[in-house]
Amino acid sequence: MKLQIKEHKLFFVFFIVIAIVYLSSFFVQHDIWWDSSVYLGMGKFLYSSGDVGLWEASRPIVQPLILGFFWKLGFDAVLLGKIIVVLFSLGIIFLTYLIAVDLFDKKIAFIASLLLSLSSTFFLFVNILHTEIPSTFFALLGFYFFIKKRYNFSGSFLGIAFMTRFFQIFAFIPLFLLLTYLIMKKKESINSMVMFLIFFLIPVIPYLVLNYFLYNNPFYPFLLQAFMTTHTGGNFYQPFYFYFINLVKENILSLFSLLGLIFIFKKPNFKKISIAVVFLSVFVPYNLIAHKEMRLLIPTLPFLYILTSYGIFYFANLFKKKKVLILSLLLIVFLLFNIPKLKFEEYEDNLDVFYDYVESAKIDNGLWISNPAFIAYSDLKSDELIYYPLYDSGKINELTGKIGNAKHVLINTCDLLPCPPKDNLCNQKNDDFLAMLEERFDLFSYEGKGQCEHYIFESG
Repeated sequence: MKLQIKEHKLFFVFFIVIAIVYLSSFFVQHDIWWDSSVYLGMGKFLYSSGDVGLWEASRPIVQPLILGFFWKLGFDAVLLGKIIVVLFSLGIIFLTYLIAVDLFDKKIAFIASLLLSLSSTFFLFVNILHTEIPSTFFALLGFYFFIKKRYNFSGSFLGIAFMTRFFQIFAFIPLFLLLTYLIMKKKESINSMVMFLIFFLIPVIPYLVLNYFLYNNPFYPFLLQAFMTTHTGGNFYQPFYFYFINLVKENILSLFSLLGLIFIFKKPNFKKISIAVVFLSVFVPYNLIAHKEMRLLIPTLPFLYILTSYGIFYFANLFKKKKVLILSLLLIVFLLFNIPKLKFEEYEDNLDVFYDYVESAKIDNGLWISNPAFIAYSDLKSDELIYYPLYDSGKINELTGKIGNAKHVLINTCDLLPCPPKDNLCNQKNDDFLAMLEERFDLFSYEGKGQCEHYIFESG
């Protein structure tokens, strides 16, 4: 994995500059995101044996293990978590360059890393405590070792990627099939497959064993995640073409990835074919799911921009003497259109009333919350996640049945509503639930924030 600095000095100069830019994101403040709060809460739960934090069974475990480790040592887990994500982001850029150098050349590699690092979606998430960035780093590392025929390392890092974000299984499957093809062609031994699978399972099996003891079903988190993917996040439902349109809006040069794919399949080379197959295997499933957000595509972006860079150079080579001019114009267009779009996250959640309450109130148990961020900066345990796994008539009935266990109920209605479209009873049950809380508890605080209503109830 070593690169000679003299031979790749342009990339290293750029890498240092982009590292400084990414690190400057710490001067831009933002509130913690929903998923980040969950991973932090799960980390605290793990390292406190369930005395602190929260637990969502549908989430993978690597990110909570990282964040919880910092918390257990007494550090600022949010700050250190951001630093780790920035390092993972830089690692992705480095691996993108490394892979592209191996498959193509350093010119294509440099443009690929440039396009990726200045992607507005990637740029926005370089210090967000989500799983897209860490899982992409591990998946890329797994792919790098695969093309280097280090199948034990490849399997291991792909397993860690899967345990960081379940959807990374789609990076493992095509490589498994490609290795099967090589074995059938007698270009690899069966031992390669054995090592690949064994090392993939090393980080996975302990998780399956844990699931068996916790839920009597080793696959329960995957089934629950599949259920939630289908039934939650309705406000993020988008048409099939959503990603195609937004990728072009984000960077019009991404259209050259189509040329890159065509040229790769036109002149087959196993290593180059592998990157095309992995990209398609990861990208296509995201388009088949109704819930679509640009951040979800981050695992595909390194592969996309390697293909894009290859397509750009192949296209420019068609013009021979005007090659440099064509490349220069394309890069100028990219920089002029993309740099103004770049920004670091400035998310403001307007949840200060909940943070202040959690910090000042004496809470021992019976804490119910509608948002994991409420306890992100505390060492409290949530006894009930009102929103999880799905706020519908069934969940409201469940909450009503054990209302006697509640002592502090914190609700932001925008965390819960709108109800699932096909649940005709949910809205009325929600109104009845809030009315019951007002009747049985003291209303410590209420405020309206636009369409959102913030309630804090205390038992008398």
